[in-house]
Amino acid sequence: MRAANKVEPEQDLWQHYFTSSPKVQQLIEETGRESFDVEIRKVFETKEQAVFWETRVLRRCRVLEDDRWINQNIAGYIVPTEESRRKISDYHKGKAKSDEHKKNLSESQKGKSKTNSKNQTLEYRALMSKLKSGENNAMYGKHHSEETKAKIGALMSERIRGDNNPMRKVEWTAERKERMRQVRAKRGPVTAEQIEKTAAKNRGKTRTPEQRAKIAAALRAHHANKKS
Repeated sequence: MRAANKVEPEQDLWQHYFTSSPKVQQLIEETGRESFDVEIRKVFETKEQAVFWETRVLRRCRVLEDDRWINQNIAGYIVPTEESRRKISDYHKGKAKSDEHKKNLSESQKGKSKTNSKNQTLEYRALMSKLKSGENNAMYGKHHSEETKAKIGALMSERIRGDNNPMRKVEWTAERKERMRQVRAKRGPVTAEQIEKTAAKNRGKTRTPEQRAKIAAALRAHHANKKS
């Protein structure tokens, strides 16, 4: 699926665009463009429609379960094999990007937000949520080790309390405070249903002495900062 083209598919596919697959690029070098039978299967009005259709086709073809498929990627979920990693690595070794390639990459990113979520529609977000929920999620049925949890906890603590937290550098002007008040007013008060949902989520859970000590220390620091 190609969404970045600015011309008709017939003028793009196998004319200027030869897929993003290193395997395909390698095969082109070995056997030539003319050795491929290329077909445009379907054209869509929006990127979201194309992603949804492509995902359905790839799931139906079970591409993640059969290494005869070149495309081993469904909605960003990739299962690379050791052989594919080696081939991709060998293909890119010692190759420098041409000036034209660098220019094309630069042009393709101009005018785009650095935060992709700002460019994603609600329809696209809902689709991605559906595609990566439950058994489709890479972490489904898996659990982080205690060591990994500790590393994540330490990283998040540093982000929140450390000097690198961007919110520490924010100047809370009267205008900014007013915007925050408007956002909270728009959200409305917390409902009884929301309170019960949060309570149900935490019901039966007990904090360790270490967690309690951290919470108490954070609250003391917070109140000390408010007084000062």
